[in-house]
This record gives sequence, structure tokens and C-alpha cells, in this order.
Amino acid sequence: MKITKRQLRRIIKEEKRKLLRENRNAEMALGSFANVATTDQLTDSILNLLQEVEIGAAEDEGLGQDEAEEMARNAALLAVAQAFESAGLMDVMMALQKMIR
Repeated sequence: MKITKRQLRRIIKEEKRKLLRENRNAEMALGSFANVATTDQLTDSILNLLQEVEIGAAEDEGLGQDEAEEMARNAALLAVAQAFESAGLMDVMMALQKMIR
């Protein structure tokens, strides 16, 4: 099936609108229903995890900066995936695990 440039542009615009709408809903939920202190604590915890893994990977494993950053990224994704798994949200957990390289 061939699509025209006009159709492709329309499809892209529709998908972009959907993504923006979903993002706004998440931002609204976070801003309206989540405790700011809890959100800040989560952010700090993820940043600490990233830093700990990156420094450990660089110092203990002798990895370069790019490799250490990737290891830290994967560790953070895995930690968040495990939290979703504990909450019984297996679809989200599996999606996050697919992001791990």
C-alpha cells in the first residue's frame, strides 16, 4: 500500500497530537495528585542511582564514560521496571525492559 506525502504528514500530525495529549495527562496527574515531596524524592533517588552506577562502572570496571553512562541508564530503567512489576503493571515493566540495551 502506498501513501502520499500528504497522508504521511497527516498521520504524523495525528500521532504527535496523541503523544502531546498523553504527556499533558501525565503532567496533570503528577501535578494534581502526586505529593511534590514524593516526586522530588523519586527524582533525587533516580539521579543518585545514575551517579552511583556510572561512577562505580568507571572506577571499578574501568569502563569509558559512554559505557558507564549506558550501564547507569540501564540500571535506572531496570529499577523502574522492577517497581512497575511489584505494582503488577507487567505491560509497563516489559516495555521498560525492552528499552534496556
